[in-house]
Amino acid sequence: MELYFKWPSPVTLKKLSVYLLFLINLIVIFWLWASGSNYYIGNPSSPGNTYIAFGRITGLLGEYFLLIQLILIGRIRWFEHLFGFDRLNKVHRWIGFSILLLLIAHPLLLILGNSVANGVSFYSQFGDYLANKEYVLLAFIALAIFIYIIFLSISIVRKKLRYETWYLTHLLTYLAIGLALAHQFGTGDLREGRSLYYWYILNFSIFGIVLLYRFSRPLMLFAIHRFIIQSIIPESHNSWSVYITGKHMKSFKFKPGQYANLNILSRGMWSSHPFSFSDEFNGEYIRFTIKNSGDFTSKISSINPGTHVIIDGPLGIFVSSMAIRDKYLLIAGGIGITPLLAILKPLVKTGKDVVLLYSAKTEQDLVLKNELDEIQNQAPNFSVDYVLSTPTEGYDFGRIDKEKIIRLVPDFYSREVFLCGPSVMMEATDKNLKEIGFPDAHVHYEKFSF
Repeated sequence: MELYFKWPSPVTLKKLSVYLLFLINLIVIFWLWASGSNYYIGNPSSPGNTYIAFGRITGLLGEYFLLIQLILIGRIRWFEHLFGFDRLNKVHRWIGFSILLLLIAHPLLLILGNSVANGVSFYSQFGDYLANKEYVLLAFIALAIFIYIIFLSISIVRKKLRYETWYLTHLLTYLAIGLALAHQFGTGDLREGRSLYYWYILNFSIFGIVLLYRFSRPLMLFAIHRFIIQSIIPESHNSWSVYITGKHMKSFKFKPGQYANLNILSRGMWSSHPFSFSDEFNGEYIRFTIKNSGDFTSKISSINPGTHVIIDGPLGIFVSSMAIRDKYLLIAGGIGITPLLAILKPLVKTGKDVVLLYSAKTEQDLVLKNELDEIQNQAPNFSVDYVLSTPTEGYDFGRIDKEKIIRLVPDFYSREVFLCGPSVMMEATDKNLKEIGFPDAHVHYEKFSF
């Protein structure tokens, strides 16, 4: 019997390299901790030593996972293109709650261990730390900031926040990490020797990468392209297309379905917001179609042409190259049509079989409908069905459920599905696809949930 070995794809090898690098650093941290805490580990019978030893490792792990968080939220293009925004966002949330446990356990274990070793009460030891060790006070402030940020990240709380409030609050993460880092360099295992050098290299490498991708790169792109708003065109009663142009636009390339973070340099619009490209690459302008959601977006129509824009992107892996099959079913809800329109245009031009199901509340909420109808009239390989939640003559009524998928797209099972819309709609549609036996491997979506 012959054995065949299939060499892993470049993407798989890159992912394995990331996992290996993470594991190697984890091993190094445990080794440095064991060698730096050998007195406490080697004398478990001494009062409080076990608590102190575990207190040290929880602190080191807490700092390491904080640095991992910076990578996850650093908008590092190659990293996000490798794993996708959704997966990174999920890992970011779970690590956030894990960090909270580590950062709370760290001081509690150290205070408990030292109070036992010194023969004083827990509260006396805690007061001594705060009163006599300035780096401990810095760590206490950092912990308070982290608790506040993680509290705001709880789903029930987060849904009630404006995006701008969420964004500004999370910028405090950098302050908290700086305070925690000063604490670790000023006390504990990191004051001298190999541990200090390793931690300097790790911290400055990660901070340098984040600085390059999250802050420097968008500014470099702006210096090269000098992005400005060319025009703002109404697309419906509550949405507008923002056309952006600049210098050397042919070199600003992106894939249909990707998104970018926009900083519109106008009063009251300073914070960064993610929006999908709503048109394919053309080398002349880029377009984002934005719905008025009651916050920053309510000011879109009042922006003056000529206003400069800082663009951080392109980002995301919601692209047609992720497809396995050669026929497509696109399912859109509301403003979720924007990346799907960008995706379907080149597919239709190359003769691919594309079906679009587009749901909205009313006919007036069907954003870019004229553009879709024009494509349908010109391309026999593309068809679109509209579904409205308000009864309207000439349209299907209700939601895009199992019955509509089966009736409107009889060959759905042979297609690749791309899904975009409000989170509730996407979850319901994904559930419906599972219930009618559609495999997960052929469903693609990207949620902008923070």
